[in-house]
Amino acid sequence: MADTNPNRRRTATPPAVGRPVSVRVLDEDMRDDLAVLMRAHGNAADPVRLAVHLLATAYRRAWDYAEVPDGTAPHIISVRYALPDGTPEQVPNPTHTAYPHISEAPAPRTV
Repeated sequence: MADTNPNRRRTATPPAVGRPVSVRVLDEDMRDDLAVLMRAHGNAADPVRLAVHLLATAYRRAWDYAEVPDGTAPHIISVRYALPDGTPEQVPNPTHTAYPHISEAPAPRTV
């Protein structure tokens, strides 16, 4: 019998292994972002694969630890990387202009 509820969300099914996935480049920002990733990977497919893996790992952890309801997209607020020698990057300096959205909490007042 056909589903009579047009608002019911259907479960998406990923393509079979070995099948291509097509992603439309929607705007100049996305094109520029892809160009940045291609500087390290040389093609468009590898960074897209890596991005899917990294984002899926973050979602999986949020759901496995029950910190976010299953099926709900967690809000990703941070990404860290390792330096070429494997050591973690330094925590960003909030006064650096590349991080205008980060602000330091004021020091507690001493009386």
